[in-house]
Amino acid sequence: MHLTTGEVIRRVRSNTGMTQRELGALIGFTQPAVSQLEHDGPAVNDLRTLRRVARALQVPLAILVVESNEEADVNRRNFLRNGAIGAGLAVSVGAAHRAAATPPGVGGSIQVGASDVADIVASTNEIHELDLIVGGDRLCRVAANEVRYAEQLLNSASYSDVVGRQLTSAAAEMMTAAGWVHFDAGRLEHARRYYADAAQTANAAGDSTAISHALLNASFLSYQGGFSPSKPSKDVRPREGVNLAQAAQTAARREGGPRLRAIGAIYEAGAQSAKGDGSAMADAISRAHRAYESTRGHDPDWVYLPPAALSGMTGWAYMRSGDHRSAAIHLQAAIDGSMSWQRENIGWRIKLAENHIQAHELAEGCQVLVDHFDQINSTTSTRLRSTLDTIMTDLRPHVAVPEVREIMGKMAERV
Repeated sequence: MHLTTGEVIRRVRSNTGMTQRELGALIGFTQPAVSQLEHDGPAVNDLRTLRRVARALQVPLAILVVESNEEADVNRRNFLRNGAIGAGLAVSVGAAHRAAATPPGVGGSIQVGASDVADIVASTNEIHELDLIVGGDRLCRVAANEVRYAEQLLNSASYSDVVGRQLTSAAAEMMTAAGWVHFDAGRLEHARRYYADAAQTANAAGDSTAISHALLNASFLSYQGGFSPSKPSKDVRPREGVNLAQAAQTAARREGGPRLRAIGAIYEAGAQSAKGDGSAMADAISRAHRAYESTRGHDPDWVYLPPAALSGMTGWAYMRSGDHRSAAIHLQAAIDGSMSWQRENIGWRIKLAENHIQAHELAEGCQVLVDHFDQINSTTSTRLRSTLDTIMTDLRPHVAVPEVREIMGKMAERV
C-alpha cells in the first residue's frame, strides 16, 4: 500500500509526539481540519498548507508535495525509516511561515495586501524549486490549485490598485509555472492553455517581463512539438516557436535583464534549428551569449539560467542542426555545471547520449546511459522518459552492438 501525503503527515506528527490539536495550533487549523488533512482531504493539494505543515513538523517540503507512485513511496519510507523526523531539518525551499488566511469566497470578500501577493510569489518559487527536485509529473494538482487560488483572489477579493497590479502579475507567473509542470508531465494542451492565460493576465498587469516569460515557455513547447524529440515530430511548430521567441524578446527589451534576454535568444536558436535555418540559429546563439555577458536591465527571481543551462540549450540547438561535435562540447559543459541538480544533470546526460547516437556513435551514447542508469531510471519526468523511449526505438535495429544490447536489456528489466 502506498503512503499518501496525509499518511506521511500523520506518521511524522505521531512520531514527534505532537497531537492533532498542537499541529493545528501551529498551522492555523482546527483539530478536525487536521484530521481531514491526514485523511487526504482537499488541503493536501494546497501548497500554502503543506508549506506550513512542513515547517511545523521540520521536514523537507518535497516529502509532502508528491503524487503517489512507486518512487515517491520509496523516498518517503526511506525518510521515515532513517529517523530523520524531528531532527531539526529545515524546508529546503519556501517563504517564511505565515498564519492561515480565510480562503476567498468564505465569509465574504477579504482584503488582499502585499503579504498575500508575497505568499503567491513564494509558492511560485517553490513550484519551480520542487520541479528541479521531483519533476513536474508530481506537481500538476498542486500547481493547478495554486492558480485557482490566485484567480479567486483576483475575482473575489478587495485590494488597492497597486496591490491589484502586483496580484495580477503574481497570478500570471503562477499560471506560467503551472504550464511548465503540465508540459513536463506531458499534458501539453493544459500547458498551452496556462501559457495563453498567463500572457493575457500579464498583459492586463502591464508586466512586460511576465509577458516575456509566458511567451518563452509557449515558444519552447511549440518548437519542441511536445517534449521528447530532438528530431522533428508531427506536433512541432518551429515557425510559431520562432515568432513566440521573438515576441518574448521584444517584450523583454525595455526592462529585461541579461538572463531573460539570453533565454529569449537561445529559445529562438532552438526554434531556428528546428526550422532548419542554420544561419539564423548561429546568429541567435551569438546574441544569447552576448546578452548573458551584459549587465543591462534587471532579472526577476524566476529567471533560471545558470551557465550550465545556457550551455545545454546551446548544445541542444547544435544537435538539432546536425552539428554533433559542437553539441557534444556544450552538452558536456552542461553536465559538468549541473552536478548539484540531479534531475537537470540526468536530463543533459540523456541529451548527450542522444547526440552520440544521432552522430552514429552508438557505443559512446549507450555507455553514457549504462554508466548512469540508476540515476536515469529514477527520474519521474514524463518528458525525459519519453526521450529515452525515442532513443530505444532508434537503437532497436542495432542490437548487434554490445553496448546497445546492454542498455536495452537494462531498460527491459526496468519495465
